[in-house]
Amino acid sequence: MLALPFKQREVIIHFYFEEMSVLDIAKLLNIPESTVKTRLRRGRELLKPKLWHVEWEVLLHE
Repeated sequence: MLALPFKQREVIIHFYFEEMSVLDIAKLLNIPESTVKTRLRRGRELLKPKLWHVEWEVLLHE
């Protein structure tokens, strides 16, 4: 997680660990919902090769 760029890391933490919705994250960070979705997607893409050996449900369905 710490290897991710801050923008991707913060939305991943809010979404998965704090269980916030995309809308709530967008309001908190004062950014569009589409930006939150893009950062989530890019964050998952960056994590996938680092976690290929871990069966993390989110990455299995990508």
